[in-house]
Amino acid sequence: MSRPLRLAYLSLETPRPGQASQTHIDEIIAGLRDCGWQVELFATSSGGASTRSSLLRRLLGYGRTQIKLGKRLPEFDAVFIRSHFMALPLTLWARWHSIPVVHEINGTPADIGVTYRWLKPLSPLFSWLYRTQYRRAAHLLAVTPGLVDWVETFAGHRRVTLVSNGANTDLFKPEGAPSPVEGRYVIFVGGLVAWHGIGTMLAALKEPGWPADLRLVIVGDGIERGKVEQALADRKLLWLGRQPYDAVPAIVRGALASLCVIENQDGRSSSGVAPLKLFEAMACGVPVIASDLPFQTDLVRDAEAGLIVPPAVAPAIASAVKSLADAPEKARILGRNGAAYVAREASWHHRSQEIDRLLRSVISQ
Repeated sequence: MSRPLRLAYLSLETPRPGQASQTHIDEIIAGLRDCGWQVELFATSSGGASTRSSLLRRLLGYGRTQIKLGKRLPEFDAVFIRSHFMALPLTLWARWHSIPVVHEINGTPADIGVTYRWLKPLSPLFSWLYRTQYRRAAHLLAVTPGLVDWVETFAGHRRVTLVSNGANTDLFKPEGAPSPVEGRYVIFVGGLVAWHGIGTMLAALKEPGWPADLRLVIVGDGIERGKVEQALADRKLLWLGRQPYDAVPAIVRGALASLCVIENQDGRSSSGVAPLKLFEAMACGVPVIASDLPFQTDLVRDAEAGLIVPPAVAPAIASAVKSLADAPEKARILGRNGAAYVAREASWHHRSQEIDRLLRSVISQ
């Protein structure tokens, strides 16, 4: 094909600065453009809890965004969808026009009931909406091996490939600007949501084992910000809120360790987790303290890049923090191992090449 390939990227969850979803979208689009694709993003401005918009406004946004893309479908060679239950109309529309659709899967339908408890009774409906899309997809990408296994059964086919998350190694690297945060600290970067272990982290800060001279720095915002605000009286806690993407590496780089203590609420993490914060901390040469969940545990152990703790156990987090604080040379070795792993196998450059190859194979069929 002589002309550049054209890809429509659909996101019905509104990308917002400082959130992992925007980072993921931006990095994939930039990487595919480097691979020669012309990529256009179609995204809502009112989708998801982060926008704090009404349900009606969100539904209207879902419809308008898909109509906008639907009118232009013939311009594109393929559609890439950040998986969303409301993307069914566009999925069917693209199939009608014989345009291949690839879905990127970061979780299971049960996640909706964890995020929005009041929607849990509608779980069967969400499962039907997702399954109907996945069965008709040209291909599916999943970010953990557990999700690959789950979606093959859920969708009833094997057109599924593992493409995990990564880090921008031009930004997240061991060398660079010094941290603006003074003193010794460990860091958490991410959404302030229940399954990220916010409450458990704050409890760990009060454990006797937590070093008295070590602060917990939190970067991010979300629906659990109230817990963080209530804990700010503790001088060992510093909350920086959302930070610009290019400001985060320096803050991470200066940390003793990075917390990736995701919890398994309602079984949402049973199929594995691959948080961006894990890859980005490793890329910066910072050891990670990760909860014992599928995929991230294997990754951290295989790369020898950090310590593993049981999910939702505050004393274990405090003990791991103290272990690294008391052994700075061990922490440096773990950090170097993580940086080498990401540079070798898990940069966004690597991920984009994987997606590029898959998309080209899909449109050539």
